[in-house]
Amino acid sequence: MPSTFFTLPIGLPSIITTAITNLETIQQAARYSISIRGACLNDPLSTISALASALIESLQLIQDIPSLQTLRVGEQIHQVMDLASRLGASMLVIAADRINNRGGTGTTKGTATTTSPFQEEDQEQDQDPTTPTPGQAEAQEKITPDNYIHNHLQTMAGQLSESKKKLFDLVRSVLVGVSGNPKDGFRVDMTELGEVNERVSDKMGVEMRLWERLRVRVEEEEGVVVEGEGKNERETDFMELDDEDVEYLGLPRVSGGMVEQWRATVGQETGITRGNE
Repeated sequence: MPSTFFTLPIGLPSIITTAITNLETIQQAARYSISIRGACLNDPLSTISALASALIESLQLIQDIPSLQTLRVGEQIHQVMDLASRLGASMLVIAADRINNRGGTGTTKGTATTTSPFQEEDQEQDQDPTTPTPGQAEAQEKITPDNYIHNHLQTMAGQLSESKKKLFDLVRSVLVGVSGNPKDGFRVDMTELGEVNERVSDKMGVEMRLWERLRVRVEEEEGVVVEGEGKNERETDFMELDDEDVEYLGLPRVSGGMVEQWRATVGQETGITRGNE
């Protein structure tokens, strides 16, 4: 049973696709810079590449699971798309600068020709790399922690890490399989929640908050199969949420206790009592 809460923003599919493309640009530029700089930049560039890869896998997962495509998740994906666009441009500049420093330009009949990072990577398989001149070798200095480019890359890695953390937190907070209302109560489709939690855990390394909340109760429930490991038929696929669950998950609620508390604080001033409600 599909969740009844937020719906997919109309433009989210194209936003996800664009975000993935931008992250792939970051990944390519980082890997290329590693290949021509060696160990000097391995740490920050490897981190950037790994973060981009994790975000790409997460976005592909969200793309495949409609119930994860909530409004808040969509807003964060839009921010990922914008950030990846800016960082991708910076990564291309850094990669191009590395090419220029190593003599990655050529001349044909007196006309200078510039090679893109990824074109040159293909061409290097068919020709010997150009030996940098003394001036170029000097410009191609080793990058140390106090170097501007190193610090810039560390900042970029931090931005990607923070963006990834926000996206993961929002995804694991999605109320997958929840339906109902404050008056009649809320319940969870445990089949849907279990399936989504398994995929999220596999790809993102985190578990859904709702699954963490209900795990013990699910395992104790008679006839309920946990993660498809048992062979007994389920008595029901749904689990009712109590007041503590509703409060923990931030769902709207109107309980008897809340009504009594309201009466105690404002009932006398308004004249509303149990008899004249």
